[in-house]
Amino acid sequence: MLAATRKAFTVVPNVTFKATYATASQAAQITTAQNGIRIASVEDAGQTSGLSIIVNGGARLENGSNAGVAHFLKNYGFKNNANRTAFRVAREAELSGAVLSSNLTHESIVYSAEFLTEDADHCAELLGDVVSNQKFQDHEFVSVAKQTAAESSAAWVDAEVVAIEAAHQTAFRSGLGNSIFARPSSKVNNATVKAFAAEAFTAGNLALVGTNLDLATVDRLAQHINVPNGQTPLIPSKYYGGEARVDQGTGAGHYVLAFEGSAAYSADFAATQVLRYALGGAQHVKFGPASGILGHAATKLDQNTTIKAFNVGYSDAGLFGVAISAASAASTSSAVAAAAEQLKAIANGLSTEDFQRAVAQAKFAAAASFTSRLDRLETVGAQALYSGKYTSASDFAASLDSLSVADVTKACQQILKSKPTVVAVGDVYNLPYADSISV
Repeated sequence: MLAATRKAFTVVPNVTFKATYATASQAAQITTAQNGIRIASVEDAGQTSGLSIIVNGGARLENGSNAGVAHFLKNYGFKNNANRTAFRVAREAELSGAVLSSNLTHESIVYSAEFLTEDADHCAELLGDVVSNQKFQDHEFVSVAKQTAAESSAAWVDAEVVAIEAAHQTAFRSGLGNSIFARPSSKVNNATVKAFAAEAFTAGNLALVGTNLDLATVDRLAQHINVPNGQTPLIPSKYYGGEARVDQGTGAGHYVLAFEGSAAYSADFAATQVLRYALGGAQHVKFGPASGILGHAATKLDQNTTIKAFNVGYSDAGLFGVAISAASAASTSSAVAAAAEQLKAIANGLSTEDFQRAVAQAKFAAAASFTSRLDRLETVGAQALYSGKYTSASDFAASLDSLSVADVTKACQQILKSKPTVVAVGDVYNLPYADSISV
């Protein structure tokens, strides 16, 4: 079975934050193959296995002239290549019971295969062709462009997606500020995609990760991926902050109040993750009230109002904030004021009960976020590419256990020192401006 895309957007505030570690029972090994490709294997049980090629070629690698190209390249996965037509790729996958998929984040493109373990060599060949033998034919670009446009159209009518993408652009401008969704105004053509692929599909930009396959097997499979040497250097991310207002002409309001966070692999990330769960705002009990300090604050407002904290960690930067959704501009304004008040309150102290709850929820998220094979593959692959070090959930839990209330309040104080990133989506004439928020 061929699944052309798994998901195109991974950091919407209303989904559980995907951390950067796997469970202790899923031990992993990371090293480099002789051809320069990073390789990793993750222990797993059962008769099925998985392989993913993680490409350092996400939206942050785009420039002003090729904006949206990573989205197009993601959708070029499993098309015609020098060894097989797209129809044959799909047919062979179906006959073996394999599932192929692709995914795009701000930092990487991921091509994955899930299959019966005995089909590892065949599926590794299907994956390898994506990064080494793709034809990039003009007539195929037509269907790729249609798929990309459809995904983008669905994304840009979602106010929450618009808000979080605008927050990235406002916070980082370029690099991590580049949207993972191509815009209708995109000037990308087939030659643009081919040129971007030539830069991205090099040995130093790739990691091959396998589950339920030992490291020696993954190493052997990596040797058959023939790509040129080279690595795209990442331009260091710089946080700016600022304000963006997107008029959607509706009474409903969506708002993001964000600040400079911590990089995923930094020593400060654990504290910001506890802060994220201390603030909370997500619903942990079905039909029950939202959890955390923000959840409690939301109960005092309109019943259709949600206030949720988020904490996004990238390889060299982070974005921490609160996402607000309400039925009216007035309710949104009240929620923004409540969120700012709670942020300032935590900067002055956090109760032991809230701290202990947040630590427990952060531990649970670390383990629960990797129940699926695809998440495990993608996460360990990101570790292989961007840190070169495997971090398990138990490692992260140990870092959480070493924290104190003072560490979390200090993290909050540090976050609030950065220039706010403020995004208003909806009835912008009545939604609060950045300079009216006291933090």
